[in-house]
Amino acid sequence: MTEMVFADELPEPGLGATHRSRPSEPWVVMIVDDDPAVHQVTQLVMADFEFAGRRLQFLNAYSASEARDLLRSRSDVALILLDVVMESDHAGLDLARFIREELRNTHVRIVLRTGQPGQAPEEHVIKTYDINDYKEKTELTKRKLITVFYAALRSYRDIIIIEQSRLALRRSIDAITMIHDSRNLHHFASALLEQVAHLLGTDAQGLCAGRMSAYAASHAQGQLRVLAATSQYQRLLQADEVRQLPDEVRDALDQALLSRESRFDGDRFIGYYRTHSGNESLLYMAFADTIDPQGQELLEIFCANLAIAYESLLAREQTQADGRAHPPGSPRSSDA
Repeated sequence: MTEMVFADELPEPGLGATHRSRPSEPWVVMIVDDDPAVHQVTQLVMADFEFAGRRLQFLNAYSASEARDLLRSRSDVALILLDVVMESDHAGLDLARFIREELRNTHVRIVLRTGQPGQAPEEHVIKTYDINDYKEKTELTKRKLITVFYAALRSYRDIIIIEQSRLALRRSIDAITMIHDSRNLHHFASALLEQVAHLLGTDAQGLCAGRMSAYAASHAQGQLRVLAATSQYQRLLQADEVRQLPDEVRDALDQALLSRESRFDGDRFIGYYRTHSGNESLLYMAFADTIDPQGQELLEIFCANLAIAYESLLAREQTQADGRAHPPGSPRSSDA
């Protein structure tokens, strides 16, 4: 049995992710190896590892068969550290093929770790199997293992962001056909808001609210109503109103209405937009990580465009309501 060697090395200062204001779900890492010592040493060495503000959760499988059973029941595994020789000389390679071809899981990053490189020559394995890295156990110092984790988790994160964006775009496209009144705009805009959050590459929750001073016949004058919301605030779409918001969110919106300007406040973005007609819209987003200026610009564009679309739909609804109240040829009260 080949022992894994971890040199007494420390990561470079600053490699760890910065502390986040809210805990996030850990990265799920599966160790597949028939040697219990490999599991113990790997978890000990990586105990304090953190990437993008998220720590690690380890799953342990001591055979390829056990790993199959675990992988059939969950789809959140980000990284698999996979031994080659277990219950058979090629058990790990068979498992890699099972993951890609039978489970059709192309998201998880697979790093092959072998103590017997002659059993699985690197060139053949890389060419034949859809794995992401190949390491001999004897070369994995602590520093190199940390590098493997950063590279694999960064790649997995980016793949998931792209997939989430694709699914959100699909929801947005499906919602386009339903936009025929202001109520249906809420569902479309909410799907878009989810997509914007995914495109920014960070966990985010928030809502967009509007205060329409015009069209008093359709909406209470000057009342702030929810136009779009991510999953955490979806319940507010039912009543349209912000009275049930947490105090800190409501206070942030009130302050934006008073100052009439957008601001980025640590891990929150509060956007303000005023249309030519004087109607106001607000965007509140809370992030797990800070966002860059391009992300802030994207949020402001979303806020502005939603306000314009909502204003146009309300104007059309008001025109239609006036038409129903005074059909052509009917006497108006002023004519009586």
